[in-house]
Amino acid sequence: MSDIYSLDFEPNKIAHQQEELGLIFADEDTAVELMKKEEKMIVAELTVYYSQNTSYKNTSELNAHIYSDKRFKEFVERYNKTLKGRNRSKIRHETYKTFVENLRTKVVNERELAKKNL
Repeated sequence: MSDIYSLDFEPNKIAHQQEELGLIFADEDTAVELMKKEEKMIVAELTVYYSQNTSYKNTSELNAHIYSDKRFKEFVERYNKTLKGRNRSKIRHETYKTFVENLRTKVVNERELAKKNL
């Protein structure tokens, strides 16, 4: 890890990196939102399937069939990976934004010190 005080301030490079991390997060976030819709479709399809093909006493029993179904379990595994990726990309993006703010503060402070020494 680099010491923030030994880094050069290269605005174009920094802006590009921040944009890249933001775009990665946006893509991951979109994937999570789409999977939320997919979950609703899977639950609806399984509700119809189990309503027509099994007998159940109440909604809890129907839900047990739905949430223990192989298709739903496979979805949950994929959703877990996607959500984990989105959360990690958000952390990377937010951490980099903080790094950029710290770097900007460093540059401003150095300029102020330089003015006072002249």
